[in-house]
Amino acid sequence: MLAYRQSLHGEVTCAAHPVLAECMFCARTHADPAPPGWRPFAAGMMRCPTCLADAVETQQDARLHLPSVRRQMTDIGLELPDRVRVRIVSPEEAAATAGLVTTGVLLGLTEQTTGGAEGTRVTGISIVAGLPPTYFGRAVAHEIGHAWLALRGRAPVDDVIEEGLCELFAYAWLRRHGTPMALELRRRLSTNPDPVYGGGFRTVHQAVRRHGVATVLDRLLTTGGLR
Repeated sequence: MLAYRQSLHGEVTCAAHPVLAECMFCARTHADPAPPGWRPFAAGMMRCPTCLADAVETQQDARLHLPSVRRQMTDIGLELPDRVRVRIVSPEEAAATAGLVTTGVLLGLTEQTTGGAEGTRVTGISIVAGLPPTYFGRAVAHEIGHAWLALRGRAPVDDVIEEGLCELFAYAWLRRHGTPMALELRRRLSTNPDPVYGGGFRTVHQAVRRHGVATVLDRLLTTGGLR
């Protein structure tokens, strides 16, 4: 009996073959370390041709997807009081802007300035180029969460709670998409062992299930916490 590996797009490869390349997005595998049609992404990771085919590579690509992401976030109840520009940047530029040294891949960040009569101002959201649409939407939804908190003039929020809330917004966006990739991203998000992102999500999610999202958001805006 033959065993197979299956990507999130449904592509199958024989499990007996060695895995010398794996797509970081859909988990498609290949026995060649540099398969034809595959391209590097960042930190030694690879993208398969299927994920490359509809990737959000440019500002023009982003303009095709952003209206629906913004509309769906508004439907969820997360509408920004001010328009915030979403910019497509390289993985290297995103990491340099964030000032991070990490073994993972940064998919997006929200740039803010604090101080003066204007208070906290969101100068923009940067999303890494080359993401498949589901990853792109997930990243934008997360960063819109940061922008929403900043623009609403919220009380200081613990990093664990803020990142957990933003992951909850990403989770809510993913729930509107029933693709295998969206389902897998939801699973990874809810089981993430990271204490800030995964632990924060589970803490905020539990509070929302107990008290409702409106109550939790009101508490965050007024007290900076969940109580």
